[in-house]
Amino acid sequence: MSRRSKTATESTGSFEDRLSALPDDLLHHTLGFIEAGDAVRTCVLSRRWRHLWRPIPCLRITDIEAFRSVEKLIRFVDQLLLLRDAGSVLDECELDLRGLLRLDNGLVDLWMRRVLACNATVLRVHLYANLPASQEEPLVILDDQPFLSQHLVRLELSGVYLEERLFDFSSCPALEDLKIADCVLHTDKIFSRSSKHISIRGCQFVWDMYPTQLSAPNLVSLQLHDCTMIPILESMPALETASFNLGHVYEEYCDICDNGLELEKCGCGMIVTYWDDDNDRKRDFSVFLGGYIQKGSAVLPYI
Repeated sequence: MSRRSKTATESTGSFEDRLSALPDDLLHHTLGFIEAGDAVRTCVLSRRWRHLWRPIPCLRITDIEAFRSVEKLIRFVDQLLLLRDAGSVLDECELDLRGLLRLDNGLVDLWMRRVLACNATVLRVHLYANLPASQEEPLVILDDQPFLSQHLVRLELSGVYLEERLFDFSSCPALEDLKIADCVLHTDKIFSRSSKHISIRGCQFVWDMYPTQLSAPNLVSLQLHDCTMIPILESMPALETASFNLGHVYEEYCDICDNGLELEKCGCGMIVTYWDDDNDRKRDFSVFLGGYIQKGSAVLPYI
């Protein structure tokens, strides 16, 4: 072996020894910056690396093209969550599965709840569809049960169908930042006592008995952009900034509902009607800034 080759080999060996000599915590932290699939593949590097991927604090599954099929993705995510070191802390998890079709509703919901069971502080889930676009309900539908987590601080959801009980965040007392985009929100009420920042963008609101209400008494900032309606806002004494972009849905906003006259003729979406059981009659509500309106009166916001 030439002197140059010998020097190169020694240099390479020295580099590998230094890398393997790094403490586990540092290697776990470093692996958390790459795709989960790539992190798992490091197990073939050497005996030293065989189990280093198991307790990594951040899981990122965003390169769906690497799996080539839904079946391979399902097997990988199932094993990834099942084989994690018991008791290891999961700081953050990101599932970006946009572009995949025919995802099982229950399976996606199970993954999310497993992540929360690992005490994740940040959960990001981005989906689009589980059925062809011609179907009536193309979005992944999550189980209608509240999330349970004492550690979750930030939750981001997009491209999912969310129902009533999911919007009761009483069992997530640490949740401060909630972002929802391009979702169907089928609920009469969104409640989060701890949230300080809420952003809802491009969502469709669906309600049964009463217009959707947003109750977040400790909210500091609020964004409501391009939704099919603006929820009725309950008292928010800590609110400092609010941003409303009514978008194309409200292009026909008119003087009829602005002045509270002949509401039945207004189709702009700024007025919603529901049955008031207490008074045994229909009531008309302005959905803008939590105001209320009765026929023949003006909009009276109470915040």
